[in-house]
Amino acid sequence: MDLVMIRHAKAGERDAARWPDDDLRPITAEGAAELAAALKTMRRMGVAFDFLVSSPLVRARQTAELVAEAFGWEGPPSESEALGHGCTVAAVLDLLVKFPPDAAVAIVGHEPEFSKVAAKLVGRSGDAAIDLKKGGVIGIRFDGPPAAAAGRLEFLLKPGLLRKLGRRPDRG
Repeated sequence: MDLVMIRHAKAGERDAARWPDDDLRPITAEGAAELAAALKTMRRMGVAFDFLVSSPLVRARQTAELVAEAFGWEGPPSESEALGHGCTVAAVLDLLVKFPPDAAVAIVGHEPEFSKVAAKLVGRSGDAAIDLKKGGVIGIRFDGPPAAAAGRLEFLLKPGLLRKLGRRPDRG
């Protein structure tokens, strides 16, 4: 199984006056534009998935919708509470077992949970120094059933690098 972990795009600053419920805080126009450029590069690099699942928080759902659009996805992304507040390795693994073992699954969520989950999926101690920036992407491959410390880090793509690569002419 391949797992593609995508952190939501840049969102508005926390502001209790504008968003008393922080779960409703949206991505910004700048975040959407930066994500669009990064997604174009991801497609050119061959990143692909069979399933797309988002946290229910607005900024993650909006990100997942942009991912779906960029990848020509039909229908809305799925949602899972498991990817919202307090996302854990156990919750992600419980989600992944719902998919075929040879599937590529993209999930959209938040920090600090996503970096911690990724570290525990690829390392025995769970203390790998993974820092997933807004709009960044982690790819993990499981050769057997998904389990803690059983994944292999395939890529960690920072959004700035994705945008930079997107500005380079295609040489292939």
